[in-house]
Amino acid sequence: MTAANPHPPMFTGVHPRLLDGAQRIIVPKSWRGLKIREFYLIPGSAKPFIKAMTPAEYADKVAEIKGNKLLSPLKRNAHLRSLGHQCQHVAVDDAWRLTIPADFCKKIAISATKPDLLLVGAVDGFEIWKPKDFADWQKEQTGPDESGQPQMNVQEFLGL
Repeated sequence: MTAANPHPPMFTGVHPRLLDGAQRIIVPKSWRGLKIREFYLIPGSAKPFIKAMTPAEYADKVAEIKGNKLLSPLKRNAHLRSLGHQCQHVAVDDAWRLTIPADFCKKIAISATKPDLLLVGAVDGFEIWKPKDFADWQKEQTGPDESGQPQMNVQEFLGL
C-alpha cells in the first residue's frame, strides 16, 4: 500500500473465466470499478498459479527489496533482477481483456484446449488458477501447516 493511497484496491471473490484463442481473459465487472488497467504478472513458485500485481503493489515489492538493509548490494541487485525478469507487464484492453503471456500459460497448463480458469481475489491483486489446482490448494488449507499448526481460519480471525 502506497502512502498516496491509504485505501488499496480490493480484489475479492472467485470468478470462473475462459481463456480465448488469443490467450485473453475478461476482467470481472466487479473489479472494473477499481479502474486498474495494467498489471505485473509473475508465476507462483510453490503452486501452479499466476500472481497479478497492481503497479502500486509491484512498486511496493521493489521498494521492499531496495530498502532491505540486510541485503548486500550484490544480493539486492540479484533480487531486483530476479523480480524484473520473471514479471511481465500487461495492459487491459478497451474490452477489459487481459492477455496472459504464452510462457505463463504453459507454466500453469492452460490453453485454448484447456481454457477453464479462475480469477481469485487476493485483496491487493489477484491470482489466476486452474480450477482443480485451486481446489487442491483449498483442501490443503484444512490440514495443519508444515510446522504442524492449524492453518489460519479467516472466519475465526474475524470473530465470525
